[in-house]
Amino acid sequence: MDSLVSINDISREQIIDIIQDAIERKRGKNAVLFSGKVLASLFYESSTRTRESTERAAARLGMQVIGFSGVEGTSVQKGEPLADTLRMYRGFGAAIIALRHPLEGAARYAADILNIPVINCGDGSNSHPTQTLLDLMIIAEKLGAVDGLRIALVGDLKYGRTVHSLVAGLRMFKNISLWLVAPESLKMPAHFIEQFPGTIHHAHDLNDVIDNVDILYMTRIQRE
Repeated sequence: MDSLVSINDISREQIIDIIQDAIERKRGKNAVLFSGKVLASLFYESSTRTRESTERAAARLGMQVIGFSGVEGTSVQKGEPLADTLRMYRGFGAAIIALRHPLEGAARYAADILNIPVINCGDGSNSHPTQTLLDLMIIAEKLGAVDGLRIALVGDLKYGRTVHSLVAGLRMFKNISLWLVAPESLKMPAHFIEQFPGTIHHAHDLNDVIDNVDILYMTRIQRE
């Protein structure tokens, strides 16, 4: 198994396979179990949905979960480098690491120095590929396909890593029309939408968009 650091690490065909497999599991398909395997869930930032869903998924697959949620009470507070923490958990028997970290590039760094797979559960304002897979699954489940849809991304498009990853994932689908709805101070950075193969529209008022789209993807302001 390879690491999943960015949605760009996998192909359109792999994304579609993952979506279909997830929908089938949701409908009761038996899952392959990984009894005896250990997941290290290392969340340097606060998380509710991503951490819980990752750890519950591992438990349902028969895995043991170790790790921490927040750095309080860990050696990170005493200045332990990321590399040392990662290698320690690998030494504890982790077969895979799920990492959330406030620094952009932390997950790629982890994947580079370890010989076990790393799943990026969010690194700064950069990327959140597991959320993108879930978002694409829900879109496909509700509307039957992703190709050809009109999608509005609304809210914090500057710092929100979920929208950055979703745009990267949508690049792999055909005839996508994106509406980017945000105030000027929170608009999507240009490098995330450069060479997007579909059409892109910009707006400041949701009322100007809502009748023209199939999906509203709402994001909150990133407090951090």
